[in-house]
Amino acid sequence: MTTYQELKTKYSDNINLIMEQQKVFWAFNQKQLEEGKAKIGVKENSELISIGMGGFCPRTNANELSRLMKIEDARYQKELKEAKEAKEQAILYELNNHECFYQGNGLEDVISIFEGVYTKDDVMAVFKKYSKRKNIDYANEHLL
Repeated sequence: MTTYQELKTKYSDNINLIMEQQKVFWAFNQKQLEEGKAKIGVKENSELISIGMGGFCPRTNANELSRLMKIEDARYQKELKEAKEAKEQAILYELNNHECFYQGNGLEDVISIFEGVYTKDDVMAVFKKYSKRKNIDYANEHLL
């Protein structure tokens, strides 16, 4: 049986490998930007493209980075769908990670994480099952 944590670790490792191969680096100030450029052998800012959230890669690698990320995302979603035993575990992990049982919100975030893998009803079923165990009355349909 493959666990959700194993799937997440494999996905994270694969993403990190793609980032390394495509020379992605993160910079949040000018010093980090200059250090990143030096590390990947880029001299001019015009040779870089921002990938968002402080990430940069060589402009020439942007299309390949996007292609590889789409492939990895599809592979991860397929494995997640196929790991039927991990379904409840995966949803419960993310519900806890987003503190849904403590705040009674965050369900929309969890539903969006599993878009294309699990349905809103799947997420709500796990939420209701475990909120009842914790004597929490957050699992009403009006939350979404």
